[in-house]
Order: sequence, then C-alpha cells, then structure tokens
Amino acid sequence: MRFLIDEMFPAAVVGLLGELGHDAVHVFARGLGARPDAEIAAAAKAESRVLVTENVQDFAHAPDIAVACVLKSRLRPHAMAADLAAVLHGWVATSEDPLPGMYWPR
Repeated sequence: MRFLIDEMFPAAVVGLLGELGHDAVHVFARGLGARPDAEIAAAAKAESRVLVTENVQDFAHAPDIAVACVLKSRLRPHAMAADLAAVLHGWVATSEDPLPGMYWPR
C-alpha cells in the first residue's frame, strides 16, 4: 500500500511501514508540513497514496482520495510509530485496495 503520513504522526513510521513492504512517505519529506489541506490532498491524489491523518474534518472535503483516519489517543505515545505501523499493516492485510473515501483502521 502507498501511504502519505500527515504531520501529527512521527516520521519514524515511514521506515517501519517500509520494513513491512509498504511505500510510505511523510508530509515533511514532501515539503508539505503546515501546508493547506488542499495541497496535502492533491499530493496524495497525484501519488495515488492513502492519506493517514487524525484530522477527519479537514479532509472530509476531499472525496477523490482515500483517507485513513487514525486517532492518536488509540496509540501509545511512547510507541506511536510502531503502533501506527501495526494498525495500518493490519488494515491492509484485511482490506482490498481502498477506494476514495474515509476509512477507520483499527
């Protein structure tokens, strides 16, 4: 799966997802830190990536991309990158390629 990780999540998750066979990039690596939501959504669409974010309301207006919504409160602060990688990897293992829309991996 191809992921674009939003800025509220640690960049370390990119390497962990890579070890699990996924293609992930962080918004900071794309120069998208603190950029408008429309730019982040456009980058996800242009690169055919699932946007991983906690900001559900910010991306509800982007119906042409897949958005994986993960709440940080469900992740252990000291192990957030590892927990997020495990959640996303488990979601991919039990799901087909996502169509545009909102998803709630657990």
